[in-house]
Amino acid sequence: MTTQAERISMIALVALGLASLSPAGQISGELKTWHKVTLTFDGPATSESADPNPFVYYRLNVTFEHESGGRKYLVPGYYAADGNAANTSADSGNTWRVHFAPDRTGT
Repeated sequence: MTTQAERISMIALVALGLASLSPAGQISGELKTWHKVTLTFDGPATSESADPNPFVYYRLNVTFEHESGGRKYLVPGYYAADGNAANTSADSGNTWRVHFAPDRTGT
């Protein structure tokens, strides 16, 4: 069992690891207003049964901001195992994803 301080420390370490990635992941989806856009990142390798558990102790937040300086959206991401677990039944990997439907086009 981990203490609260250990959990915070683990989250901080993971956040530092994810922050060292390229700020832009692999982009997929229709790049149109209100269409789902998916960003896929290579992040820390882990598994569904790992300790620390990726669903409890890891966090991926992505901030979307229009170049005009308008609203900012903080969108939570998630651990996606190998990125194709629906077809492979994988329970481990290093794929992390976030989905967003932008309210206007931009870069």
